[in-house]
Amino acid sequence: MQKLLMSMAGLFLAVACVQAQLWPKDPATATAWRLDADSQWLQEDGAMVLKVSVPPERAAGMHGASMGIDLSPYHGKQIEVSCISRHEKLSKPSKGYLGFKFMLSFVSNGTRQYPGGGGGLSLPADCDWRRVGFIINVPEDTSGALFNVGLQEGSGTVWFKELGIREVDIYPTVVELPEGFRCEYGDTVTKLPILRGCMSPGLAEGAKAEDLEELARWGANVIRWQLNAPKETRMDKERYRAVFRRHMKNLDEHIPLLTRLGLNVIVDMHCPPGGRYRDGIVGTAGTLAGNVAVNESNCIIFFEKDYLELFVDVWREFARHYRDVDIVVAYDLINEPTQYNEVPHDYLTCQYLAAQAIREIDPDKPIIIAANEWSNAKAFTYLQPLPLKNLIYQGHLYDPGEFTHQGVGPGNMEKVLRGELKTYPGEFGGHYYDRETLRKILQPIRDFQLKYGARIYMGEFSAIRFAPGAAQYIEDAISLFEEYGWDWSYHAFREWHNWSVEYDENPRNNEPATSDTERKKILLKYFSRNQKRP
Repeated sequence: MQKLLMSMAGLFLAVACVQAQLWPKDPATATAWRLDADSQWLQEDGAMVLKVSVPPERAAGMHGASMGIDLSPYHGKQIEVSCISRHEKLSKPSKGYLGFKFMLSFVSNGTRQYPGGGGGLSLPADCDWRRVGFIINVPEDTSGALFNVGLQEGSGTVWFKELGIREVDIYPTVVELPEGFRCEYGDTVTKLPILRGCMSPGLAEGAKAEDLEELARWGANVIRWQLNAPKETRMDKERYRAVFRRHMKNLDEHIPLLTRLGLNVIVDMHCPPGGRYRDGIVGTAGTLAGNVAVNESNCIIFFEKDYLELFVDVWREFARHYRDVDIVVAYDLINEPTQYNEVPHDYLTCQYLAAQAIREIDPDKPIIIAANEWSNAKAFTYLQPLPLKNLIYQGHLYDPGEFTHQGVGPGNMEKVLRGELKTYPGEFGGHYYDRETLRKILQPIRDFQLKYGARIYMGEFSAIRFAPGAAQYIEDAISLFEEYGWDWSYHAFREWHNWSVEYDENPRNNEPATSDTERKKILLKYFSRNQKRP
């Protein structure tokens, strides 16, 4: 997403940041918007309509209109940005954030943020008028906000009208907290040493004893035990429950070995019942969210009560089964929740319901609460602590994604093999990233920790093996976690060779390295600090 601004820079210049009429009422008020050659204003039934038409031969780059906007009236607030749009003959985008473009970007904490953008890979080629939108939590330091509407790296014709902003409250207070609230921890947490380890393999076929023994030899003292569900089982409630019972059986078979190795387990529900929506326009989610195009990554439990009830009930079953199993040290309720719209059941309420159900059965074992927006650090600015004992709060770190995820996704490996690689430390999206930049990115988590006395767990972080500077990135990230006293697990151990520290930096070499890579040496260095539980 960060390279998006770079591609737009030659075509669009933001006007002076003056809070103006967002959408023109007539041609005289349209001058705040800058148009390129593929765009024009029309008047239809007394309303101003922007038409952007791009032929296939000119699909490269960004096409449409832009306008700078002053977001200072919305600092610290949630806003919904929406418009009415239709399109025809849209080309299939290569990535979800390309093609149809309706986006408001801004600068916060020294980096440009892209909270809303493309229409997603499931967007049909033709669509009648519909309302599309997204919701932003506007940071207090927001500046340089820029609207962009049109088409990026795609062809077709798209029309826009009635763009507007309204204040919303999509993350309501789950429970009122007393003034000066501080998280409460008992011996189960306070006597638990700092956890340093790795994310597990996918475990679809069950864990392998030799893998667990190897991770223990490295010195890791925790494994984030990934519980996933095949796509075809996620919507079938009975099949979903059966999958998780098989996961429990698999874990049970390895409890004696894990106990002997001293390898603690964090049980991670990597896929909640129902999974995530993949249709960005229609469906139950779109209807319940006010007919706003739902972000493809929204979890179904946010909308469908029966799937939420199954989510809570599966955790009840896990709690009954593992409450007296010491080596299972925490319940990780949901992996990377992504709520971007008004929903019947917000991301934190879903976790609170599950946590309450667990506490009725297991009063002490730690429960891990995930921050929103893929557990992004910025989501800690509005994350509310919950009034239950022994809750740990989870963040993930993959910033900047343009560095950490090089080669990930369709077609991106071709760029890697051509040598088109980006280096850390370095500049991404017009901003320089180094250890101090990572510190700024993580600051919302640190602020949350200090304000509420919360224990923090960085459940995932990584850099793809062939990214130049990946070892330095991992070192910088872990050193900050250590400075702040956070638990952490590297993503991932023997899940995919391109994340693995057991494979070298050559993207053409898909065989394990014959000696320890620099990335592995860093993990081993920090694992050497681990302590066994008393």
